[in-house]
Amino acid sequence: MSEKNVFDEFLQIKPLFKRDKDVFGPSYIPCKLLHREKQIEQIASILVTALRGGKPSNILIFGKTGTGKTAVMNYIGQELEKITGKDFVKVHIIYMNCEVVDTHYGVLANIGNNFITDWDARIPFTGWPTEKVYKQLTDAIDKKGGICIIVLDEIDKLVYKTGDDVLYHLTKVNEDLKNAKVSVVGISNDLRFTEYLDPRVQ
Repeated sequence: MSEKNVFDEFLQIKPLFKRDKDVFGPSYIPCKLLHREKQIEQIASILVTALRGGKPSNILIFGKTGTGKTAVMNYIGQELEKITGKDFVKVHIIYMNCEVVDTHYGVLANIGNNFITDWDARIPFTGWPTEKVYKQLTDAIDKKGGICIIVLDEIDKLVYKTGDDVLYHLTKVNEDLKNAKVSVVGISNDLRFTEYLDPRVQ
């Protein structure tokens, strides 16, 4: 007779969820996003430029909390990844939550490290001058080539905490690239934060 396992009793209980309960998690991306078709089409009509090798316009997405801003952008990113690099230009999508990564240094390092595969060459968590981080970032993006779309969720949190220097860096980054192009997508539920932006960034 086999020894009783502590999980035996619980395995006999019919699970509440017929499918994987991850579908209720914040990172789940459905195969079809309902009731946001118009918004999806508007953003896709701008980002399609990337698939043709051009730099899409920077985008700022506003809306109240819980209205699907992040879900829409994640869905569009998923759709882009399905098609990119086949018959079209390679598009790299980097998503960052600025409530978590909330410093100028952190944002630049995070972007750069997305393109650096050699662990020893990665940008450290702290300790480098910002200009060195920026140079490493541009070198890494240029080496990879293609189009890079940087999604900054909760962008207002970043601006309120550290100012708009990082946005200025990112909006001017294309001037320092030869083989790649960068577009920025900001997501916010606070329209007023744009009042804090330098006119050069706006």
